[in-house]
Amino acid sequence: MDRFSRFNPKVSFSFFVFVILLVLLNFNPFFLFVSLLAGLIYNIMLQGKKALKTFFTFLLPFTLLIALFNMSFTSYGIDILFTAFDKNFTLEGLFYGFCQGLMFSSVIIWLSSYSLVLTSDKFMSVFSKVAPNTTLVLTMALSFIPRLRKNAKEINDARLNVNQNDTKLKKSLDNFSSLISMTLEESIEVSDSMRARGFNSKRKPYTKYKFNFYDLIVLVVIFLSAISCFIMKGFGLSDFLFDPEIKILAFSPIHLIVFSLFMFIPIITNISEDIKWHFLKLKI
Repeated sequence: MDRFSRFNPKVSFSFFVFVILLVLLNFNPFFLFVSLLAGLIYNIMLQGKKALKTFFTFLLPFTLLIALFNMSFTSYGIDILFTAFDKNFTLEGLFYGFCQGLMFSSVIIWLSSYSLVLTSDKFMSVFSKVAPNTTLVLTMALSFIPRLRKNAKEINDARLNVNQNDTKLKKSLDNFSSLISMTLEESIEVSDSMRARGFNSKRKPYTKYKFNFYDLIVLVVIFLSAISCFIMKGFGLSDFLFDPEIKILAFSPIHLIVFSLFMFIPIITNISEDIKWHFLKLKI
């Protein structure tokens, strides 16, 4: 069981927001690699072999494709790898594209973990006291998306052999009409169900997720480490140059260490929980 996902949703949500912001702001290959590595390890903890399969079949080729694409359409840089069709293909263009791929892959893998950790009810609990009605509407709207896809597939399968002489456009319009009717019917059922259960806009929002002292400690660690990374980034302690040449303008080991510790918070939490559980079993 993932220990980090059992924290209060406010803790998990804050962590993922800071992760995405830091990945987008720190366009430095060392920091991007750490972020991708931490995201991949945590995703493996959540999904097992499926995470590795996704990485090697999609994210890694995606990263390499962006690197080649950027090198093909840019011409900056002084280190020419080869020349073709009167165009210089440079190392700087290739490396910049590779870093772009690392950034996008890192964001994708962290968002994948976000979707596994923060379920719809957890997301709703984060903003339930601030904007309960808006949060409820947003959550319900998002929950209708997979339901629409399921209904569309069922309608298409049911009408597969009906009116075979009709054009493809007419069949699509008939399916769409049936889908709208089914969706409206389900919406009315949901509305009646909520009314029968006593839901109204004046009701006090309820959340089953309690905020304890351990949550507070982890949240403080997240905020302090993230703010420290923002401050060090603002002072230019991790600036990296790609044009006209690849050059490290500034490098702070402290910045990289704090950044790494922040990215590995879920992993450290899970490992510490496993160690604690192991020692407890030894005492039995």
